Amino acid sequence: MSQSRILVVEDHPASLRMLSRMLAKQYNVVPASSGNEAIDLALAQSPDLVLLDIEMPGMDGFQTFEVLKRDVLAQAVPVIFLTAREDSQSREKGLKAGAVDYITKPYDSQELSIKVKNHLALYEARKEIEARNRIMAREIEMASQLQNSLLPQEFPSCDCVDFFVVYKPVSEAGGDFYDATELSGDSMGFAQVDVSGHGVSAAMIGAMFKMAFQSFAKSTPSPARLMSIMNDSLFRMLPDSDFLTVFYGILYTNTLQLVFTNAGHPRPLLYRRENDSVGELEDGGPLLGAFPDMDYEDGSIVLHPGDRLLIFTDGVTEAARHSDRNDFYGDDRLREIFFKSCSMEPDAALPFMMNDLELFREGSTFDDDVTMMLAVVR
Repeated sequence: MSQSRILVVEDHPASLRMLSRMLAKQYNVVPASSGNEAIDLALAQSPDLVLLDIEMPGMDGFQTFEVLKRDVLAQAVPVIFLTAREDSQSREKGLKAGAVDYITKPYDSQELSIKVKNHLALYEARKEIEARNRIMAREIEMASQLQNSLLPQEFPSCDCVDFFVVYKPVSEAGGDFYDATELSGDSMGFAQVDVSGHGVSAAMIGAMFKMAFQSFAKSTPSPARLMSIMNDSLFRMLPDSDFLTVFYGILYTNTLQLVFTNAGHPRPLLYRRENDSVGELEDGGPLLGAFPDMDYEDGSIVLHPGDRLLIFTDGVTEAARHSDRNDFYGDDRLREIFFKSCSMEPDAALPFMMNDLELFREGSTFDDDVTMMLAVVR
């Protein structure tokens, strides 16, 4: 702060010299004897703090302050009014205008030193916070761009199954994402992932998963085996507190066989048109990246025309009612609303479910990412 630049505005020559001498030992002082001169010097030299006399001929301190704050100074630059007035009305007017403090004439050197030092320290702290906020905003923007790049532009072409997705991140860079890839022959793989946390870290972990998934999925016909490979790889790379939950399935389009595994993800819901019922896909294993040498199980079902599969993240079932934080959306309500949606056209099902979830939340913002993927067999 010793190199801080202080603009001292005082129309009385003796007072201007005195203030300048008081401050010159510690700071770079820029003296001005009028409002117009102060504005010109502020434009040229960008002060870190302004001492501004209220009583000046021509443009007074309040008028000068208005121009400085509107057109010249950064909003965070502190302005301390100098005044000979003792009345509270003058002080209140200055503070309401946006000044950070005032000093009453005749000037006390100790008071001047303390107030200037404290407000410069606050200004420096605020500048540092703003700089960090800019860095964080840029990092979040980059994380958001990275995460958006993880999402497939479209699902692989399939004549027997239609996919629908609702994706609602709680921040610009959430922890949920999904992916799909064409595999050899007549099969396709699709995954839904929930990374612990949000922001840059979650986006980076998601990128690592996607690269590994795209690399190993084509050569690993067993979802359980793929999760084992990826779990060991992620365990070596991730910090102790980070992990992922994943549902991964391989759909064989000629037979409608679905081979799948679940790594700590919520159990998907399966609607069977034949008996008009909803069940769960249970096979799987623990979450990814938390422990080494984990085993996973493959499950296998055959889908039929009219069947529907709902894959979702825990941001759905763990969404709390705004007026009662202990009342959660829950598995039973999701199962009920999913069952109701299965009588609707496929493209109307997810909007219907999402609307019910938002009504339950009473219009408040979500606390966690919400992702739902619906597969509808033609």
